[in-house]
This record gives sequence, structure tokens and C-alpha cells, in this order.
Amino acid sequence: MVALGGDMTNALIDKARAERERRRSGRSRMSALVTLAVVGGIGLLLALTVGGDPDEAPTCDDKTMTRDDVCVIYSSGGGGGSFSYEEMTGRRESGDTVLRGIGFGLAGLCAVLMIPAAERLDPSRPWGAPVTGPCPRCGMTNRREKKTTHSVSQGGTTYHCTGIVTLCADCGFSAVRRP
Repeated sequence: MVALGGDMTNALIDKARAERERRRSGRSRMSALVTLAVVGGIGLLLALTVGGDPDEAPTCDDKTMTRDDVCVIYSSGGGGGSFSYEEMTGRRESGDTVLRGIGFGLAGLCAVLMIPAAERLDPSRPWGAPVTGPCPRCGMTNRREKKTTHSVSQGGTTYHCTGIVTLCADCGFSAVRRP
């Protein structure tokens, strides 16, 4: 094993132990599922609440239009011009359709991502990959390892340290080697 600096070695080991504990306790899984549910709920809320009453008259400059009104829109980026009552109704509905599609798409994507998130972060799945051979401290074969990265920001610079951390579940043995 190649030695890393003592502080970085301890930081990598601490990060790996914390990650293993989050997985074992189910916190990683619960956090991912709650985040996906909240984002999916926001998408569904957007999809279901966008747009108003389709029979409601369109507005131009925050004023309700009548059937004889023409709305003049000035736009430097295109999309400007003169629009009748019917055209303004169509513009509103097309914008609503896009937002509705985005909302339903976001909700659907979150629902689909919940399945792999729940499976990959299952607390019964062990952390890391198995290591062949016995633990040098206790002689048991319950060691696992995983590539871990620790980042430290100082001023405007971020320093990254990556190593493969080996942990023994039986005796608490830990070691770090370069990837």
C-alpha cells in the first residue's frame, strides 16, 4: 500500500466510514427517495396548476381583452407583433402546454429514477467491493474496499484527494492506497 499524507488518509477513511454507515442505516436511500419525491411533486404541481380557466379572456398588458381588441407586443428577441383576441388565447394555451409537458416529464422522470435509486441504495447491499484474503489485524475475510474522494476548499482553490479505502467490518481495520 502506498501511503498518503496522514491528514488526507484519515479524511478518506472517515468519509468512507460515514458513507458505509449512511448506506447501512438507510439514510442514503431515504434521502434520495425523498428528494426525488419532492422534485416529482413540484413537477406534478406545475403540470396540474399551470394555466387558468380556458374560457377566461386573455390579457394584454395586464388588462383583460375583449373580442375586438388587438394586443401589440414589442420584443427585441422576436415573437412581437399585433395579435387578435384568438391569437392571444392560442399563445397562452401553447405556453401552458409546454409548461404542462415539462411538469409531467419531470414527475415521470423522478418516478422512473426512484426504482434504481431504491435498488442501488438498499441497506442490505454491502458497501464497496469484497477484498480477497484475510484482514491483517483480525484474520477474518470481511474486508471491503471502495474508491473514495475527499475535497477541501481553501480560498478559491479546491484540492481533491482520491484513494481506495479498505475497511474491515469485524475489527475496524482501515487502510488507504492510491487508485
